[in-house]
Amino acid sequence: MLKESTLQIIRESLTNINQPVRLVVMTGEKGCEICPETVEIARAIKAAAPKVALEIYDFTMDRDKSEEYGIKRIPSVVVESQDGRAVTFSGSLEDISLVLLLDVIASIAAGRAWFPERISGTLKLLTSEVPVQVLLENDCSLCRPVAETAIGLALANKLVSTEIIVADDYPELLSTLKVKILPFTVFGKQLSLEGHVSESSFIEMLFRAERQKAAGVVVRCVVCGQPSPELVCSSCKAKI
Repeated sequence: MLKESTLQIIRESLTNINQPVRLVVMTGEKGCEICPETVEIARAIKAAAPKVALEIYDFTMDRDKSEEYGIKRIPSVVVESQDGRAVTFSGSLEDISLVLLLDVIASIAAGRAWFPERISGTLKLLTSEVPVQVLLENDCSLCRPVAETAIGLALANKLVSTEIIVADDYPELLSTLKVKILPFTVFGKQLSLEGHVSESSFIEMLFRAERQKAAGVVVRCVVCGQPSPELVCSSCKAKI
């Protein structure tokens, strides 16, 4: 049974959900101790906001769905808008991750923009999908703003696929990525940053992950278009 305090947070966060939002839960029975609670939370969200379309799948039995949403670990919850913008949450839903999940649902339902138009305009220069992973702890206050930036970018452009991962729930991933400091953000397959990441650094890393900075090519600032050794030049970083 979920705590009454958790149910209250869910109810208070989702009081004005008037537009459809899809919630996809990927779970599994084998070796997943936190999966049942994730399903409980998802059902509580559905009860608090009937406009939420809840779909629950098994990671093994519904392999087509796990591949469709690019899910690699359980439990995972995908929040998806009608136009395909999506954010994935992997791991236990409590404290920061739960609040962020509820905020994403409310934001999609309300059509709320997370960033000014100048940032959304810059993101339109992306031409291929860039996955972003933010590893955090649920009690880490410094992790929240980094996760919020990654979420905002995914909601601004569906070519950015953001996954928020509760690090302690996936020790093998921590070992593979050699994570020492949280938050830890991965851009694409090879690029990563530890600790706080500013909005301008986030955007620059997105374009680097897309491999637009090729040898022998004149690199131009993605904001002002002027020749620059960096994808976002020093004069424009202050504007983002």
